Amino acid sequence: MDKRKKIQEIVVACLKNFGQEEMISDFESPNEKTKIKEVLDSMDLVVLSVDIEEQYAEVFEKEIKVLNEEEASFMINFKDVETLVEYINKL
Repeated sequence: MDKRKKIQEIVVACLKNFGQEEMISDFESPNEKTKIKEVLDSMDLVVLSVDIEEQYAEVFEKEIKVLNEEEASFMINFKDVETLVEYINKL
């Protein structure tokens, strides 16, 4: 399985889990076009990012930092699933 596909599986699974915990119907069946930034506030993004980072570390045995406050445009990476997957794939 290629890396991008695995990253997408991680992001989708984390969104599903987060959606169930927070009762966010938009995340019941996420796909590449599912909006993220429009649905979550900043604290939710932190929680989701930590979950993605932990899952990524388990699968790829490498730590990444999804939320990068030093990069002024980091919020654009959370536009939708596809954008977030592409961003993580480049880390």
